[in-house]
Amino acid sequence: MKNLTGFKTLLKREIARFMRIKIQTFVPPIMNAALFMIIFGFFIGPRIPQIEGIDFILFFIPGLITLNMITSSYSNSAFSLFLMKFVGHVSDILTAPMSYKEIVLGFTLGGVIKGLLVGILIYLTSLLFKPVIIFNLPLLLFFLILTSFVFASLGLTVGLWASEFEHVEIFTIFLITPLTFLGGVFHSIKFLPPILQTITWWNPFFHIVNGIRYSMIGLNEGNILIGIIMILLLSVASFSINLHLFRKGYKLRT
Repeated sequence: MKNLTGFKTLLKREIARFMRIKIQTFVPPIMNAALFMIIFGFFIGPRIPQIEGIDFILFFIPGLITLNMITSSYSNSAFSLFLMKFVGHVSDILTAPMSYKEIVLGFTLGGVIKGLLVGILIYLTSLLFKPVIIFNLPLLLFFLILTSFVFASLGLTVGLWASEFEHVEIFTIFLITPLTFLGGVFHSIKFLPPILQTITWWNPFFHIVNGIRYSMIGLNEGNILIGIIMILLLSVASFSINLHLFRKGYKLRT
C-alpha cells in the first residue's frame, strides 16, 4: 500500500463509527437471535424431526449467524458511505493522499469487522441454548470472512448508488432478506419438493449458508467446492466493481 497510515486511519474511523453506538450495533441482533433460539429451539424445534441426526436448533444456528452477519456487513458499508455523501464529507476522503484501492478496502473491511463481531456474539449467545462444537474452524473462518467481505462490498456499491435513505433499504428488503430465507437459513433443502430444491440450488445464498453450516456442524446439503469457488469469485468481482466505480467517480463527483 502507498499510504498505509491513511488506510489504517480510515479503517479505524469505520470501526469507531459503529463502536460508538455499541448498544445499537450489537444488542438488537443478539436479542433477535436469542428470541429465534427460544421460539424455534424450545417451542417449534421439538416438533420437527431431526435432520440427519441433528436437532433442529443446532441446524438453524449457523443460518441465524449467517443472516445477521450478512445484514450487519451490508448495512455498515452502505450507510457509512451514503451518510458521508449526504453530509458532504466524502470529498475529504477523495482528496486525501490515498489510492482508490485503499479507500475501497478501508470501507469494506469496516463492514467485514462489524459482521464478524456480530457473528461471534451470536455464536457465543447460542452456547447458552445448545453447545456447538466447530467442525472445521479454518473453513468456517474462510466462509465467514469472505461472506462478510462480499456483502460489505455490496453495501458499498449500494451506498454509492443510493440518493435517498430508502434506496439503502431496498436491497435488504427485496433481495438480501428473501434470498437468505429461501437459501436454507431455517429449513433443510430436503423438506422442499424437487422443483424448489432445483431453484434453491441456483440461489447463491444457499451455498453460503451451506458452507457455514457444514463448517460449524458438519452437515452438507450442497457442494462445498461450489460454495468455495462462488464466494471467491463474488469477492473478487464485488471488490473490482467498487474499485472501478470509485476510479470513475460514480456519484462521487459533480
